[in-house]
Amino acid sequence: MKKTRWAQGLTGAIVVSVALTGCQTGGQGQDKTAKAPEAKAGDQAGKPAPAANADGKVLDKKIEVSVFMRPRPESVESNDLLWMKPIVDKTNVNFKWLKAPTDNNDYIEKFNLTLAGGTLPDLMEATPDLLNKGGENGVFEPLNKLIDQHMPNFKKILEQNPAILKDIKSDDGNIYFFPQISAVKTINLVIYRQDWLEKLGLKEPKTTEEIYQVLKAFKEKDPNGNGKNDEIPFTTRNKIKGLLPFVEPFGVSFEEDFYVDNGKVKYTYTDPRLKDALAFTAKLYSEGLIDKEYITNDQKIWESRFTNEVSGATFDSFPRVDYLEKLVAKANPKVNMNGLTPLQGPAGAPYTKSQQTLIKNGFAISSKSKLKTEIAKMQDWFYSPEGQLAMNFGKLGETYTMENNEPKYTDLVMKDKNNSPLIKMYELGHREFAYAWDIRYENAMVPPKLAKIRDSVAPFIKEKYPVTLSFKQPERDVLNSKFTEITTYKDEMINKFIMGSEPLSKFDDYVKQIDKMGIDAVLKIQQASYDRYLKR
Repeated sequence: MKKTRWAQGLTGAIVVSVALTGCQTGGQGQDKTAKAPEAKAGDQAGKPAPAANADGKVLDKKIEVSVFMRPRPESVESNDLLWMKPIVDKTNVNFKWLKAPTDNNDYIEKFNLTLAGGTLPDLMEATPDLLNKGGENGVFEPLNKLIDQHMPNFKKILEQNPAILKDIKSDDGNIYFFPQISAVKTINLVIYRQDWLEKLGLKEPKTTEEIYQVLKAFKEKDPNGNGKNDEIPFTTRNKIKGLLPFVEPFGVSFEEDFYVDNGKVKYTYTDPRLKDALAFTAKLYSEGLIDKEYITNDQKIWESRFTNEVSGATFDSFPRVDYLEKLVAKANPKVNMNGLTPLQGPAGAPYTKSQQTLIKNGFAISSKSKLKTEIAKMQDWFYSPEGQLAMNFGKLGETYTMENNEPKYTDLVMKDKNNSPLIKMYELGHREFAYAWDIRYENAMVPPKLAKIRDSVAPFIKEKYPVTLSFKQPERDVLNSKFTEITTYKDEMINKFIMGSEPLSKFDDYVKQIDKMGIDAVLKIQQASYDRYLKR
């Protein structure tokens, strides 16, 4: 399928963007100069707006759009909830949500099964790679003409932000999905009991040796004060990725399967530096400083570790500082949760690759949908100044107010006794459709303490391997066969090394086995895709 005239016209802008940005070791991710667009209320002059009808509705008649998207355990999928109802009323769109799993792996499996079934919903959420794959195979509709003809707000965002276009454009020149556009980069960090630290007379750890001593003190010096040796110093609900802060100080990251070194794509899990990272992590595990059940912990068990005051540290998203503090406060009002900046280790300067990428997930339209134009118009409203306010802040007068031309959440969101503001928003019906996240969304939601923690991590973020690469079908066939097998083996062995059931003296044998399984063929494909990405 040929590019539309509009998409061709922006190609030059993409090339210029790449040339100005340059290539950095560790992967070409989000352009550091790129910023997600903000919806400035009261300052909409000169900005495009979707064509509205006489009654102010986006569409002139009511329609029902079926949607397959990740649910939130805290949210009920309903068109009548406080957050969703104004959106439904404005767009004239009633959403029919198909049942979907919350677990990421289960969701991807159900996504693929839905595609294989042939009967698709109108809209489907997934990662850019999965949506591009579907688009290139004719499952999802190319959006170029729809954007050109019916989406002035989204079109302007792409014209003003070449980095966004670069990340959503497939190698065949088409756009197959509407993106969720991030506003900030900080996401995960070590969260810990500051009150435990103070009780034991310890300082905030800055190095791998210091975090070892802190966790050892949490284990041996009874910080919960119950007279029992029952502490599990560090826990996680994020399985192997939850151990990231103990690995990155050695120069490798569980955040990326691949990384770029002087323009060459390499595989993270055969990097020689990984052996030392695993040795340190295995030491923590063997001494009982890391939760023995980190592989199987779910949300409830993770929460119980803190509500029962047996754990004093975890690795999670920064809003969970407030969330965990409120949970623990029910048992201990004196709790004080805090967050750490990345640890110094043998690799040199502290860093992290745990970040919110410029493009999160996306939504694609089924090529068989009879509502393509209507969905495009609805989606364009999501990207409009008015729509962004609705998606980010909810209903004016109830979930937010305007003060000095800035949105501010009401007490309904901010002062719930049992929920953090973010969880309360989900409870009220907030859904993460494709729109531009507004930095004011977080600035209004997080208290000063949380904002300070978030911003303290930002300078340490290092670009990671792009998540928006596109692959040709023969390349996908190789990845589906060889890399799937390699990943299964890698996951098994990494956990065995950490848990001590496999000695690290066999690390070199593990690397040789991955070589035999065909990692060179996988790297060749990744290199080709990465090179194409740079030329978009």
